[in-house]
Amino acid sequence: MAAYFNSNQLRTSLQELVKIYMEECGKCNELPQDCIDLLRHNFQADYAVYNKETNTVEIGINKTENFDAYPEIEVYSFPLNQVGKKVDHSFKNNNEDLEYYGKLLGKRHGIGSQSVVLLD
Repeated sequence: MAAYFNSNQLRTSLQELVKIYMEECGKCNELPQDCIDLLRHNFQADYAVYNKETNTVEIGINKTENFDAYPEIEVYSFPLNQVGKKVDHSFKNNNEDLEYYGKLLGKRHGIGSQSVVLLD
């Protein structure tokens, strides 16, 4: 069975998915791997981790443009309850990113990444 989404539906579904990820993180004190992948994708980050001591999600972004130099990682920290807003703010509306979001949603809902159809 296929699932059909337009960009607004994808955005809304992604917001709901991030809420689920944050609930899971609060229960097991660990970010789900799909959430880590989403955060790394949206923020073009090198890493994303949950800091249980401060109840925050930390995202590390390489600010070095020279690949020969030691990387300068800039760390951003967001309270767990604000991660959804940050992901929504970083939502990208181009075809490649929409396909990524669709595959992520399809994987989560058990319908398979190839069963997600994007509508204009």
